[in-house]
Amino acid sequence: MMSRAENRTVFLPSWPVSLLFFFFGLILSHPALGQSNDQNSTQLAAEATADAPRPTQKTNVEASAEALPTLKGCIKGLPDEVDTVLVAFVLKGQLRIKQQVHLHRGCFELPWTHPERGLFILYVDPEHSIDFLLTDADIEFSGHYEKWDRFEVKGAGQQEFRQFKTDYTALQKDIAAGTQPSEAAQQLVESLSDVHLKAFLLPQWLPMTPDTNVFWLRSHFWDHTDLESASTLINPFFEGNRNLYFEQVLGHDPDTIIHYLDALLQRPLEPRVKRVLVSYATYHYEGSSYMGEDEVFVWLVKKFYKTGYADWVKGNDLSDIIEKADGLATELLGNPAPDFAFNTSDSSRMKLSEVESPITLLWFWDSTCGHCKRQTPKLKALYDEYKDRGVEVVAITLENEFTSWNRYIEEHELDWINGFESNFDRPNFLWYYYIPSTPKLLVLDEDKRIIAKRLDIETTLRTFLDDHLPKE
Repeated sequence: MMSRAENRTVFLPSWPVSLLFFFFGLILSHPALGQSNDQNSTQLAAEATADAPRPTQKTNVEASAEALPTLKGCIKGLPDEVDTVLVAFVLKGQLRIKQQVHLHRGCFELPWTHPERGLFILYVDPEHSIDFLLTDADIEFSGHYEKWDRFEVKGAGQQEFRQFKTDYTALQKDIAAGTQPSEAAQQLVESLSDVHLKAFLLPQWLPMTPDTNVFWLRSHFWDHTDLESASTLINPFFEGNRNLYFEQVLGHDPDTIIHYLDALLQRPLEPRVKRVLVSYATYHYEGSSYMGEDEVFVWLVKKFYKTGYADWVKGNDLSDIIEKADGLATELLGNPAPDFAFNTSDSSRMKLSEVESPITLLWFWDSTCGHCKRQTPKLKALYDEYKDRGVEVVAITLENEFTSWNRYIEEHELDWINGFESNFDRPNFLWYYYIPSTPKLLVLDEDKRIIAKRLDIETTLRTFLDDHLPKE
């Protein structure tokens, strides 16, 4: 009999009743899991403490990881056209096929060679599927296609799993009625004896008490999760926890984030979990909208992409990400703005360092750029309001033909420092600044250190200037 290992998504006409009903009752009851981010479905986030306490059940799970169970069984009364069954798991509201198994006269025998353990589905068709607990012990399936409600799954942990589902359903009703405290559900999971079932279900709760603060939680967020197990990659609770951890628990101070991520990535991690974690963290901080978090992206690229660890990124993709990180590395908050010379509209040549002002707004733009045309008048209005309080604008165009530029300056009365480069073969601003698109704004202090960037001209930039300039 033949079987084929897979790990792909299948879109089904309707959902299997058993496992999905059970899973999504758990998932929707967990606020961190009810709001999934579809942008990067295969990636996880994790907490960052090298010495965080590890749950007792992890040692048991790891100790049994070498066992290879066999899944076998017979399904009587199958339609003639059914010659395969699927072993699948639920992730992001979809069934992901792990193994396709060919049947011989309705029977199969599958040695399970995959490292994952936990809750799976034996899937025949939308009306005929059953959830089961995959442990390190053999599992036997038996039943009739036309009497599916009597289908049986036998093996270590299966009875406890069935009893747990019954108890959990009853407990949820009691909690909703107020006759049981909400923490009773977690206590029920913690009381489970099967290590694989407990390890699979426990991550839906965070290790929190009424006295928990965010500083403690940053070090203990993943205490209920086994980051050394490949089963983490199929666990439906991870995505919501990942989003919660990166978006709320870690905060937005780059030094703090780097501290916890560095500690995490030095811990023993299952290799695929570590790859996914590095990939997601890079994706998250590359596109972060929070000022200063690009420092985390730069750190990740230096530590994992330049060293060859991130071998899943190759060729131009790798070159592009390194180029971006190198460019951003010169513009991190607190860094001195790289000095450069430029031509001015009055035919002179000067350096950025020669501009004397308590605050300098360095504005890279293009008079033919649509977004620049919308934002530059807003900057002009702000400049007129703040120039007497010590704000100067150095506006550098990326153009090499200046008819449109000169006309725009005249029409909009741009009376700040307007600059350009007349010879791009010599050292110029493009050598030092990463400008993938325009406009780009950097805020510099009196010593030409970068103190802010990516601020909205009409809102956050005004607030920032009011906080940093003397009151009128």
